[in-house]
Amino acid sequence: MNKITSNIRNYSFGLILLSCMGGMSCTREADIDMTDTDRVVFSANIGQASRRGDNSWTGGELIGMQVGESVKTYRISDATTGAMVTDDEPYTWTSGEYQLHAWSPYTDKSISLTDQSDAEKMFACDLLECNATVNAKSVQLTFKHKMTRVWYELQQFPGYTDEEANNAVISYYGYPSIKYTEGIIDKEGEPNSEILPRKIDDRHGEAILVPGEMWDKPFIKVVIGGDTYVYTPKHTVVTDEERQTGVLKEGYNQRYYLKVSKKGIEVSMESSSVGWEDETVTEIKDGNYFTSLPKVEDGSDIQFTYEGINTETGEITGEDKSFSISYTETGNGGLDIEGNCEVKRETNVQSASLSQANGEGSVHKYTISKVASDIKITYNKEYLKVGKYMYSNGTFGDDAVKEGCETVGLVYKLGASVSTKKYLNEKGDDNKAKEETITNEADYIKDVIENYTGSDLKSITGYVVALNASPENINWANGDTMEDAFKTFENTEDMERSLANEFKGYAYTKSIETAIGENNTNSPFWSAFKAMNLPVAPNTSGWYIPSIAQLKEIASSEVAETIKFKDNSYYSSNVYHCNTSGDNPMKNPHGNNANDHTYVLKLNAANQEISSDYPSDKHGKLILILTF
Repeated sequence: MNKITSNIRNYSFGLILLSCMGGMSCTREADIDMTDTDRVVFSANIGQASRRGDNSWTGGELIGMQVGESVKTYRISDATTGAMVTDDEPYTWTSGEYQLHAWSPYTDKSISLTDQSDAEKMFACDLLECNATVNAKSVQLTFKHKMTRVWYELQQFPGYTDEEANNAVISYYGYPSIKYTEGIIDKEGEPNSEILPRKIDDRHGEAILVPGEMWDKPFIKVVIGGDTYVYTPKHTVVTDEERQTGVLKEGYNQRYYLKVSKKGIEVSMESSSVGWEDETVTEIKDGNYFTSLPKVEDGSDIQFTYEGINTETGEITGEDKSFSISYTETGNGGLDIEGNCEVKRETNVQSASLSQANGEGSVHKYTISKVASDIKITYNKEYLKVGKYMYSNGTFGDDAVKEGCETVGLVYKLGASVSTKKYLNEKGDDNKAKEETITNEADYIKDVIENYTGSDLKSITGYVVALNASPENINWANGDTMEDAFKTFENTEDMERSLANEFKGYAYTKSIETAIGENNTNSPFWSAFKAMNLPVAPNTSGWYIPSIAQLKEIASSEVAETIKFKDNSYYSSNVYHCNTSGDNPMKNPHGNNANDHTYVLKLNAANQEISSDYPSDKHGKLILILTF
């Protein structure tokens, strides 16, 4: 990969003896003696880059200098020392102080902005200004940038080849030209002209634009593989508003990261509040990439452990451009990671250096690999919350589709399920199962890790529901073919399953598999479950058929409307054989019949009523959940 270094122009006229101020004062506080022996000597030293793009003046650059109503033309006479001379009567100083306003370039002609295809053309669009106090015969100035420097990186391009990405044409929209008379920007035309930037390499480029707002205006254009995409920043887009992508700030260096796919264009932006004066934007330095380190702002005692990062410089030093960050916490925080890379998130991983080093809680590890840009990492204390999407790499986010991974489902509940009520093995006067409140906390019905024996789950953080249910109602069994199999459940009792109190969907699903076999063709419902083959994330239970108690939690969750859950009825994994004999006969409290037969519990999601069907009935759909 090519070395990419964007050096920022920094005009520093020697040691700073004068302060640059935001506004200009034309009030004279001292007499100006125009005798040649008292003339002010101006000199200029170039900082990181000149108008020609290297580290020295080329000589002859014109600078306008104004004191009161007097305007004089100075020029760079020595490219090495930065000495300045004038053919006009020079400014002088004898005592006191007076205000000086300077700007460059000094011209009354229009400055075209549309063609910035090389460094010379781009830096010709750079406008400088300084307001200073003259109080000595030797004056050195510091100029500030008046324009906005914009830089882009074509980060991701799924659906297009590397060759198409390398040949992509990227441009900005803005004002076609300006005048810069007396250090004041006079815009010409409207901000709708296409501006060709300087191309640094195949996927990076930059330009200099007029500061202002581009909300609801075309701003960035990408032509790739014969397709054209135009990005228009909008207040109504949350990420645009948060990052102020539609605002071009005076003196700022703004970096735009582009993701283009057949679905459209996505843009993220970073802006330097330092401006151009003290910053070099380095996308690759000595062939390496850099990352920011997460910070916890709310005072939480979270300590991060790093592998593959130089924590002093942020340089990524891991093999194959990869690194990891681990930490322990008891809350629902997480890391938001931006950049061209792959991310894997794991919970409760084995780590000798993180063996509860930060107290009780879950251990989280983020592995960032295949890094192809600088990385920005921030800690988000509300990383996990109901309504977030889970992705196949173990991360969470607000987007229904995330490039580089598959969407698993929606978080519908955080924390292990707990119930303070339970159904009884009898019916009330309303012919529905009697329900009582549990008064002793020790007897509350809880979801516990033991309910997930055999899975990769180490602790219970929350639950995810699949985005789609089966398109049609499905029957659990063809006729009575499953009667014998349903009598042989292991590890769970028929009475327990008939009451619908427990959060044991995973355990019930596994017991059904043991009883009927993994590939039983006499159970359309089970066959549909096995055929769904949905993506999963690491360190989860994997998909299972929810119990009635878990279906009720989905129906009362914030995401029920998003997945249109309440439009249907759903069968659960509460399949049981109703035994009406013995010392404690089952009364099938959620059904109308009580006989020696197999039943399956169903939830009407609209009213959350529970009923029982025969396995051969076809009155409910299939939906899946997983625990993480």
